[in-house]
Amino acid sequence: MNTKLLRALIIGNVLEYYDFFLYSFFVSILSPLFFPSSDSLTALMMGFSVFAVGFIARPIGALIFGHWGDKYGRKNALFYTLLLMAISTIGIGFLPTYEMVGLLAPALLIFFRLLQGLSAGGEVNGVAIFGLEQTIETRQGFIGAVINSSAGIGAILATTIGAIVTASFMPHWAWRIPFYLGGLVALVGLYLRKALNENTAKTVFPVPLLVVIRNYPLSFLKAVGVGGFLHVPFYIIVGYMNPTLHAKGLITSTELMLMNMAVTLFGVSVMPLLGHYSDKISPRRMMVWGALGQMILAFPIFLIYIHSSVRMLFLAQIGFLMFAEAFIAPSNAYLNKLFPSECRYSGIAFGSCFGTAIFGGTTPIICNQLAQNVGPLWGPTLYIIGTALMGLIAVIQLKRLFLKTANV
Repeated sequence: MNTKLLRALIIGNVLEYYDFFLYSFFVSILSPLFFPSSDSLTALMMGFSVFAVGFIARPIGALIFGHWGDKYGRKNALFYTLLLMAISTIGIGFLPTYEMVGLLAPALLIFFRLLQGLSAGGEVNGVAIFGLEQTIETRQGFIGAVINSSAGIGAILATTIGAIVTASFMPHWAWRIPFYLGGLVALVGLYLRKALNENTAKTVFPVPLLVVIRNYPLSFLKAVGVGGFLHVPFYIIVGYMNPTLHAKGLITSTELMLMNMAVTLFGVSVMPLLGHYSDKISPRRMMVWGALGQMILAFPIFLIYIHSSVRMLFLAQIGFLMFAEAFIAPSNAYLNKLFPSECRYSGIAFGSCFGTAIFGGTTPIICNQLAQNVGPLWGPTLYIIGTALMGLIAVIQLKRLFLKTANV
């Protein structure tokens, strides 16, 4: 892959993820504005529900843009995913609060979050598919990891600006500024996407997803399993643990932003290295070790979460994320081999986003309910172990899958 193409994909992906992550980092701040309640944890749970809406919409976006990308080209689909994200993010920035318009405020928030989810459903895997189709096989682990890490860069930008606008000297409406910036800066990404060159032939299949389901059911299930676990570790930390600490008054808004930024920066730093190493030992093997490591560390990290200091928890989160990144870094290279190019966008995007909608975006809600009904230690711990086992099963028979795909 040439540097110009990689730069265009990464910059657009950074902007896409900046916009999408803004809500996740502001959820504990926005919840009281749109879901007023005498109980801060109840308001936070309503905010978590809207957070999940973005993930539930992802499979629908994957269906739309995956079909579009397979039939009419990846470049065309990726241009409109970014345009949709820009519109929906600016829309959130202009939203009136519950105090201003009542129930219309949360309704509009849900609507724009839904649009963000549709966009992310086509973007998340589409960028990697476009890039890896123009990369030699021995470098796909590294390039796929670099593309994945660009999502973290977008998250860091969102967190950095978030930490500034939530400072004590800023006005109460300053939370809107990052949403305005995200939408406007996306215009740069649209320009870069327009300049991309594509050499992928158009599909001969009228409905590529039907080909996926009929001819590659095992590959599709594997994509669901990988997508289902892929985002769980990150949202355990930035979507459940840290916002809950903030809602309980144990950390300030600024500390929340800084903790999220630190763990994300760590992930961005190590992911390309792990991707490079996965090219040496195979993506499958790297992902197996990543899933196993998270299963082992699930109990210790929640034991620290409910009993220890914030500093000890932060160190535990870093260790946990090392294994999470080992699973995430080579995931693009792994997924890209599951389907032939004619139906790859539809198969990967819908399968992965379907798994993410069920398990990834619902992580904060599920963990909160498990913490209440099972216990704050064992409830979330069992959720991590269960989803990690699902991810492990999804990658454990890669060799046989490669042989089937190679005969297509």
